[in-house]
Amino acid sequence: MKAAQLYEVGKDLRIVDVPVPEVGPGDVLVRIRASGLCHSDIHYRDGVSPVGRLPIILGHEIAGVVERVGAEVDGVKPGDRVCIHYQLSCGDCIYCTTGREYLCDRGAMIGKHVDGGFAEYISVPARNVLKIPEGIPFEQAAIIGCAVSTPFHALRIADLRPGEAVAVYGVGGIGIHAVQLASKVFNASPVIAIDLVEEKLQLARRLGADETINAGEVDPVDAISEITDGRMVDVAVEAVGLAKTAEQTVRSVGKAGRSVFIGIGGETIKIQPYTQLITKEAKILGSSDHTKQEMQTILKLVKAGKIDLTHSITHWIHLEEINEAMQTLRKNIGNPIRIVIIQ
Repeated sequence: MKAAQLYEVGKDLRIVDVPVPEVGPGDVLVRIRASGLCHSDIHYRDGVSPVGRLPIILGHEIAGVVERVGAEVDGVKPGDRVCIHYQLSCGDCIYCTTGREYLCDRGAMIGKHVDGGFAEYISVPARNVLKIPEGIPFEQAAIIGCAVSTPFHALRIADLRPGEAVAVYGVGGIGIHAVQLASKVFNASPVIAIDLVEEKLQLARRLGADETINAGEVDPVDAISEITDGRMVDVAVEAVGLAKTAEQTVRSVGKAGRSVFIGIGGETIKIQPYTQLITKEAKILGSSDHTKQEMQTILKLVKAGKIDLTHSITHWIHLEEINEAMQTLRKNIGNPIRIVIIQ
C-alpha cells in the first residue's frame, strides 16, 4: 500500500510502498477513505512534539470501511463504515477504568507512537472503531476524531454551563468547532471568537459566535472587558499555542473563571498568581485529547443536525499532495480550516 512516512524530523514526508498491516485476533483492517491533516501533524514533523519512533506514518483523524476482521472480533464486520478513536489504551489502569483513557499509563496514540492514517490501510483494535451513522460523509467522520472531539472535551472539563460567557482564541480547525459547540450544544452566551483573519471571524459568526474580535486591530482582553462590562468571561479557550495568546487567555477570565489550553506550543508563559488567579479564584486547565464516548456523542449530535460540519473542510487533497498541504496549513495559505486527504 502507499503511505506517507516521516523519516526525519524537519524533513518532508516520503510517499512509500509498505506492506498492508497485519490483522490480529482482536483487530480490524480499515480501508482508509478520508484522513484529516491536523496542526499536531506539523508539530510532529517539525519536532515540536516528538513522535514515538522513526520512520512513522502520521495521521490520526481517520475514517474508512472495514475490510477484514480478526477471529475474536464481534460487533464489527467487513463493509461497516467506521471512524477511529486514536487513543490506544490498556483498559485496566486507574485512568482507563475511570473513563479517562487518554491518560492511560501504557497508552499510545495512532499517528504519533504507532502508524497512522496517511496511508491506504490501517489495522487497529476493534474497540477503537465507531460506526458512522448514515448521512455523515467520511471526511466529516474523520475530523470528528480530533478537530471536533478535542474542543468538546475541553469545554466539558472546563465545566462550561448554559448562559456562561466564553472566549475562544484562534478559530482554526479546533477553535471553530469550540465556537460552534459552545453556542449550539453548551448554550453559552455570549460566545466571543478571537482571530487575526477576518474570513475566519465571519465563519465564526455564521456558526454561532455572538461577538468577534480581530486581535490585529484591538487588544482582545480590552475588547472582552468592553463586551462583558468588565465582568470578563467564565471560560476562555486557548487554541493557538503561542505565549501571547496563552497569557491573554488567562487575563480574559473573571471571578471563578476557567482558562483551558488546547493549543500546542513550546513557549513559556508568564502569570501573575495573585491578581490573575488567587483574587479571582480562577483555574488554569490543560485539555488532553478526548474519550471514545465523547466521539460517540458527537456522531449523534451531527446525525441529529445539532452540529454543522459542512463548513469545516476547506481543502480536499490526495495522499501524494501531503507535503504541499502541510505548507498550506503551516503558512495559513487560503485560510484553511481542515484539510482532508481523500481516497
